[in-house]
Parts: sequence; C-alpha cells; structure tokens
Amino acid sequence: MLLSLLLIILICILIGIYLYFLPPIPSLKKQKYPYALLLGCPSHDDGSMASSQIKRCEIAIEAYQKGLFDTLVISGGAVKNQYTESKEMAKYIQQKSSMPILCETQARNTYENFKNSFKLTQDVPILIMTGSLHAKRSCAIAKEFYTNYSAYTYPDYKLRHIIREIASRYIYIKIEILKKTGKY
Repeated sequence: MLLSLLLIILICILIGIYLYFLPPIPSLKKQKYPYALLLGCPSHDDGSMASSQIKRCEIAIEAYQKGLFDTLVISGGAVKNQYTESKEMAKYIQQKSSMPILCETQARNTYENFKNSFKLTQDVPILIMTGSLHAKRSCAIAKEFYTNYSAYTYPDYKLRHIIREIASRYIYIKIEILKKTGKY
C-alpha cells in the first residue's frame, strides 16, 4: 500500500516537472506574424532533401500563401554533412514560391536555432514551423527568447522521430533543471 502511494506521488511529481518545462503550445493568433521561423533539419549525405525538410518547407509555403507571416527565417547550419540546412531549404522554397527569406546558417541544434535567429528578428511575434513532435520542445525553448509565439506544424509520427524526441525532451528538461540550480 505504501509502495503504491509512493509510486503515485513519484508519477505525479514527474508529470508536474514535465508540464512545467514543456507547457502547452500557445494558440495560433489571428494576426500576421512579422516573421516565421522555419527550423532546419539535415539533408541526406548525397545532398538530396530529407522528407522532414520537404514537409517543413511545404508548411512554410502553405503558411505564407495563407498570409500568416511576412518574412521567413530559416535556421540551420551544416550539422550532419556539408549541406547547410537553411540554404538547402531556401533553394527548395524559392523554386516554388517567392517570399522574403533570411537564412541563419550557424545553428547546430534547436536552442541555437532560436538564439541565432533572435539576433535577426528581435522580440517580435514569431510563428515557429516544424514537425508536430518537435513543436512542444521548440515552443518551450522559444519562451526564453520571444514573448509572442506559436507553432504551425505538420503531423509527424515516425517511430524514430518519437524515440529521438523523447530523448531530446529528457535532455532539455535535465539542462533546464541544471540551469535553475546553477549547475549549468
């Protein structure tokens, strides 16, 4: 009985920690965002576009056509190979749409996507574009840089993405706890 109660308390604490560090994604505002931030992901080693890159580019084109933002910022460096994520994604988009695009080419992870892109946009309303699995952690990171943000996503339920995102969320929460305790 006591063991069951302790297990329930532990589960409640873990859920509370999760919800504290990964709050709900803010609702999409009925406004035109000055910027949308398209988060990069790597190309294949031969330079061809990964399916996640294509999906992210397609939602950027869709959101622009719906009039949801003025200027697209694409963030991502050459993380996995020599192909710079943001530049490859910009090429794809420019073949299909003419929209203002700024490329941030140095970011190596989601945190750096926001840190580096903030230098271009400053604290203005921003629309974050990524896969649905990545959006929750992305918005949790965005709150460190932006006061007004939301996400525009495509459905992403690939098993390998789910596993990677679970690990990434654990690492994110661990780093945030270390920051709060002054150990990071």
